[in-house]
This record gives sequence, C-alpha cells and structure tokens, in this order.
Amino acid sequence: MTEQARQQSPFLTTKEAANYLRISVRTMENWRWSHDGPEYRKHGGTVVYHIDDLNDFSTVWNKSRKPHRGA
Repeated sequence: MTEQARQQSPFLTTKEAANYLRISVRTMENWRWSHDGPEYRKHGGTVVYHIDDLNDFSTVWNKSRKPHRGA
C-alpha cells in the first residue's frame, strides 16, 4: 500500500490505532482479547480499526471514567 493510499484509508492497524489513541499496542491487544476495546475487523487476517469506531470508543470511554480525586 502506498503512503498516499494509507493516509486516505479510514482503517488503521493495531499499531496505528494505538498511536492514534495514545496508548500502547499491548493495551489495544488486551482490550481486543477481553472485548473491552473499540470495534475491530479483520481484513485478510489483519486486524484493523475504523477511525470512526476509535473516535466513538474514545468518547464513550472518556465519559464513563470517574473523575480523579487528588489527595
């Protein structure tokens, strides 16, 4: 895939999705295995995430987190 095609694709690899959400690849994998993370698809055996699903997940995840109470 060319760089231009990759930039136009709404689908991100696990590494790209982790970078997008600013979390580790391991966290993405753990979420996928525990069914706690964003929706994903498999394209030819490769796990990919649609950018809209990442945005939706981020919005819901942020709202469901409890506020941090400092000491």
